[in-house]
Amino acid sequence: MLSLVTMEILLRSKCCQRPRVPGPVRVLHKDYRTVTPQNFSNYESMKKDFKLEIPEYFNFAKDVLDQWANMEKAGKRPSNSAFWWINGKGEEVRWSFEELGSLSKKFANILTEACALQRGDRVIVILPRIPEWWLANVACLRTDRMLKGIL
Repeated sequence: MLSLVTMEILLRSKCCQRPRVPGPVRVLHKDYRTVTPQNFSNYESMKKDFKLEIPEYFNFAKDVLDQWANMEKAGKRPSNSAFWWINGKGEEVRWSFEELGSLSKKFANILTEACALQRGDRVIVILPRIPEWWLANVACLRTDRMLKGIL
């Protein structure tokens, strides 16, 4: 158990004080919004009426990545980096959602047409963690292939 003297020293020291952030604190994303808290006074009725909508078939590449890419094309959202890779030498690769979607579709076409892989087939990718490794992941998601990554 800490003595009162020890507690007093800890409370006065800087390690236990709230850190001070210089200047105005800004949010990390420009579309940041605070969510209005719901009234939980009648939680049981909320729980009873709640229904989670789960799609029968969900594909991240098609349902999320392509949706955001279409929003970029239509100008409904700014062109942000969907993928940002930096190697040990400081060289970087950045792809927008539109670029990542387009490149993953090309890779997916190679898997289905040139390699003649079928849905559910297993794919082994032997690459270091370079951008193409991540592209193979998205292409396999897009085409329902089972990716087995080896580093």
